Amino acid sequence: MLALPRPKPTLALALQGGGAHGAFTWGVLDRLLEEDIRLVGVSGASAGAMNATMLVQGWARGGRDGARAELANFWERVSAAGRLGPIRPSVTGRLLGRWNVDHAPGSHLVDWAKRWITPYQTQSADFHPLRGLLAEMVEPELIRRSGLRLFVSATNVRTGALRLFDETEVEVDHLLASACLPNLFRAVRIDGQDYWDGGYLANPPLSPLAEACPGADLMVVAINPFTCATTPEDPAGIAARLNQITFNAALLQEMRCLSVRGDAPRLHLIGADEHLQDLGLYSKLMTDWSFLNWLRDAGREAAERWVAENLGRVGTEGSARSPALA
Repeated sequence: MLALPRPKPTLALALQGGGAHGAFTWGVLDRLLEEDIRLVGVSGASAGAMNATMLVQGWARGGRDGARAELANFWERVSAAGRLGPIRPSVTGRLLGRWNVDHAPGSHLVDWAKRWITPYQTQSADFHPLRGLLAEMVEPELIRRSGLRLFVSATNVRTGALRLFDETEVEVDHLLASACLPNLFRAVRIDGQDYWDGGYLANPPLSPLAEACPGADLMVVAINPFTCATTPEDPAGIAARLNQITFNAALLQEMRCLSVRGDAPRLHLIGADEHLQDLGLYSKLMTDWSFLNWLRDAGREAAERWVAENLGRVGTEGSARSPALA
């Protein structure tokens, strides 16, 4: 008797946000999409929302290869859009792959500005450095007919409530709202409500994705390290670690809640602790092309390891492991 062919691994992807560190997720996705997987949905916050949207849009355009091309194009254009930004690696840092720029002059400038100047003093109501890029790239009709579920999170400034936008709604302003850090950008107004970064409350959204994709395994791509090697003692290190803990809190809580549900989805996790633990806070604002390529390669390496060790578990058991989940 002939053995029945094994069904394709079915995944829903939940993509964490973290500014330019989202290029790590680009690398993870680039490697995962080389596998013959069945993708049913994606969620994201901030940079994760942009990765999710580009993946969905590219999938509609040309399946796995289309998604990989769309993501590569997006990050290349992000780098070009930020080429005049204040935070740059030093020549030595670029050559040696030392990407922590917390003590660079540009980082000190941004830190000073955040303390004494608000975006409402310096920016027009619709300013965002990625607005033009997204206006050129985002195609709502393509997203709607992709066949994939999409969820993007944002935080309502006035009520403090989570707002989710799905594939029938997502346009440029929804992505900018999901990536709106209040010290850097004005709140994004949608339907009379002001929104900040979705990472404060759902980074990324898990439960809505699991409910919309019954039977699928849920893969979380986390780019904020869960752990650190030593307790930071300098101001920059403390700020960086506090940022990581803050933007991991909602994710860890939701992962724990999902794991004890009777109908819990099988959870998988690709994290960045090994690769990004030594990066500081301000490299999240650095779009240097060499840095983004380093992040992409680190993401591909992490995904390669996960594929080798865990892809065969999809459909049968979860593989998510982290000291933070203990």
